[in-house]
Amino acid sequence: MTEVREADGSHQGDTAVYDAKKKLSELQAMVLRKGDQERERILQEARQEAEKWTIERMKHLSDMVASIKADATKRSYEMTSRQLIEAESARDRDRLRLQNELIQKALVLLQEALMAFDKRPDYDAILTGVATEVCERLPKGQKVKIRLRAEDALRGESVVSALRARFPDIDVTFDTEPALIIGGVLLHSEEEKWRVVADWKTKAEEMADAVAKAVIAEL
Repeated sequence: MTEVREADGSHQGDTAVYDAKKKLSELQAMVLRKGDQERERILQEARQEAEKWTIERMKHLSDMVASIKADATKRSYEMTSRQLIEAESARDRDRLRLQNELIQKALVLLQEALMAFDKRPDYDAILTGVATEVCERLPKGQKVKIRLRAEDALRGESVVSALRARFPDIDVTFDTEPALIIGGVLLHSEEEKWRVVADWKTKAEEMADAVAKAVIAEL
């Protein structure tokens, strides 16, 4: 086989090897450049994806915090409103209970004051006045009897005399049977078809509305 030599004396085979190595080196450099470019592209995409994910998560977290805050505010408002309503209801109940207690005490004091009339020197006139309120509503010619409690029995004729003087058209008599009352008078027809209890308990009950208004006005 004939050996081919170049003009400068180098062998033709050495030149081919050199060219091959050079191309291989260039190819390697190109592959490395493409590798670097691909790596950079991947990293860039990864950074963009990470930024996008971070923004979305931050927005989700922000929405979540806002929702929790709104819910907490709502619950706080509802709790405060409920507590205020409960406190107001409790105050109303306490006020109503106190009001009723004061009214009942006032009625008891009123009844005790009425019962103390029997210690006054004009007690007969007081009994006559109470009976008068009933007799004023009776028709002429009516026969009516008056009963008093046992303790007031001795005052019966005095009261009847005063009523006869005031109501000459009414037949008034004293019924000696004691009335089961705490003071005041009891009037009834001769046949006991009707009766009117005008004792201190009844009088106190008749004045209950006025007493309640007076108590409420003071609260």
